[in-house]
Amino acid sequence: MISAILLAAGESKRMGDFKQLLHLNGKTFVECCVENLLVAGLQEVFVVTGHRDAEVRQALAAYPVHFVFNANYKAGMSSSLQCGVAALAEKTTAIVIALADQPQLDAEIIQSVIAAFAQARPAIAVPVYDNRRGHPIVMDAKLKAEILALDPQQGLRQVVAAHQAETLFVNLPDDRILIDFDYPQEFQAYLQPRK
Repeated sequence: MISAILLAAGESKRMGDFKQLLHLNGKTFVECCVENLLVAGLQEVFVVTGHRDAEVRQALAAYPVHFVFNANYKAGMSSSLQCGVAALAEKTTAIVIALADQPQLDAEIIQSVIAAFAQARPAIAVPVYDNRRGHPIVMDAKLKAEILALDPQQGLRQVVAAHQAETLFVNLPDDRILIDFDYPQEFQAYLQPRK
């Protein structure tokens, strides 16, 4: 079984607003992300919360997801990833790592990376557009112990670097895999009509 971990615990300091609850196409970012993961066929979605936990849970009350609270969310994204990985069931064979500031990653993009992973069975599958790496990343569940032991300062890069030879780079014709919304101007630019 492939499980997804949606990292939604951060404080959104650079955005100046709580981006998990910003709206895109009439839904909050976290709703968009969860819907995209579910439509992509993921049977199990873990949402890691932290800052404003109750509001994120409320926004997702109608969705069949599992919540994992990261009490140490101020320590950064690695701590949230570790919380999510620790909650995974034994039957999980692969992990999709998704970010709550990427509501534009639709089910088709997610399915493309999962399909490439399922066919080649690498340790890690990373989507690429124009030679630049993006998200979502798919990882073999055999890497769980390494993720749980990673150095928070280096984050997931440490695990990816250790498995460079076993990493599949999935070329996709879609620059949305590169976009995440850290600053308000990035989100406003995205909302403009695309050429």
